[in-house]
Amino acid sequence: MFKMEIDKLKKVFFITAAGFFSMQEGMDFMAEYQSRTSMFDPKEYTLIVDGREVKASAQDVAEQLKNMILLYMSVPFKKRIIIQQQSAVAAGQTKRLARDIPEFDTIIFAETVEEAYLKL
Repeated sequence: MFKMEIDKLKKVFFITAAGFFSMQEGMDFMAEYQSRTSMFDPKEYTLIVDGREVKASAQDVAEQLKNMILLYMSVPFKKRIIIQQQSAVAAGQTKRLARDIPEFDTIIFAETVEEAYLKL
């Protein structure tokens, strides 16, 4: 499950993702992401991804998660903020997948939505 919102007033592109992602959901996510990011100038926006409730995934889906992170990095946002996953296993999986992604260290991590907005 995922939801994407564009807040033109605060200049935030907010994504919520939860549960297990199937391959189809991963492809749907990437298509919607590309469609939505073409609606505004990303250099003026902050990306906030609330993935607190994303569960650890099977290996083939995990590779798609890596592709999603690459997608986040390919769009030139003003800032990128990720709200950390609640599951230690899922958080570890994400960090393992992302460690060789260029500029992953520029992502700002937050514990809550409120904390993410304080970092705008």
